[in-house]
Amino acid sequence: MTYSSSDYEKATAELEKRRLNAQQAQKKRHDEAAAKCPELLSAEREMAAAGLAVIKALGMGDDAEKYVSQLRNANLEAQRKRAQLLKENGYPADYLEIKYTCPVCEDKGFVNGKMCMCQKKILRSLAYNRLCSKFPLDKCTFNNFDLKYYPDNGDDITPYQRMETVLDFCKNYADDFSHNSPSLLMYGETGLGKTHLSLAIAGTVIKNGGGVIYASAQNILNKLEDEKFGRSENENTLNSLIECDLLILDDLGAEFSTQFTVSAIYNIVNSRLLGGKPTIISTNLSMKQLETVYTKRTASRILSEYTLLRFDGSDIRQLKTAADF
Repeated sequence: MTYSSSDYEKATAELEKRRLNAQQAQKKRHDEAAAKCPELLSAEREMAAAGLAVIKALGMGDDAEKYVSQLRNANLEAQRKRAQLLKENGYPADYLEIKYTCPVCEDKGFVNGKMCMCQKKILRSLAYNRLCSKFPLDKCTFNNFDLKYYPDNGDDITPYQRMETVLDFCKNYADDFSHNSPSLLMYGETGLGKTHLSLAIAGTVIKNGGGVIYASAQNILNKLEDEKFGRSENENTLNSLIECDLLILDDLGAEFSTQFTVSAIYNIVNSRLLGGKPTIISTNLSMKQLETVYTKRTASRILSEYTLLRFDGSDIRQLKTAADF
């Protein structure tokens, strides 16, 4: 999954903080226990001496085998003595151990060269909080997507029935998301819930460990253009867009269309399809308008490779506003 360099720096800092806190807490417990039972220090000196002697003896060859065995036994006896002293003074056997938040990696973030689950959890939390600061993830969930605003009448499939199917599809999509998930095109008139459901998907995917970039098409294209023509720092946004686990482009078609934006959209769509990376696009454009604005080549890639989700009904924002009066 893809995270920003800032996320990795913050995760590393959090792990270092946890590790330091655990070590300081252990020192505090040790000082308190040693003050109550000074004999603990003697047992620990015996442990340290035996351990150091073992290390030195390991380079002495085969003749040192018996000596090393004796040293190890002495070390074990010192450990037993310390455990007995702790018990006699009312402390649990592990009282002097460093209690890391993650005992698997000891708050280092890696185990045998692989990222530990604790660091992955921190990264997911950072990504979710960052997205929450820009978009109302907590207000756009599957649970609060209200179907009552969609009419349940008509000659064929009603808007209510269609949107009930769309909602179920999006729930399953988010729960089962993987690199094999299809790309989605959410299309329909404004105010029908496309942004709500795309944000709900984003929130679930992030909580399940996926790396998500969510942005309006207009903001992304403006950023790409600024970087292309040197009007901002070179952050290599394009690479992040192409490599993230899930890219969500909201409100495609609302941006000012230029030769650059048309070319950029095709590059993003095509590169992610070739790389097997799922993309979700929401738009108010019709299929014909999509072809007119972004050329037949781009429209063909989207319409032939994406799963199309049609949103139906009346503008929910207007309905909610009217209900407030």
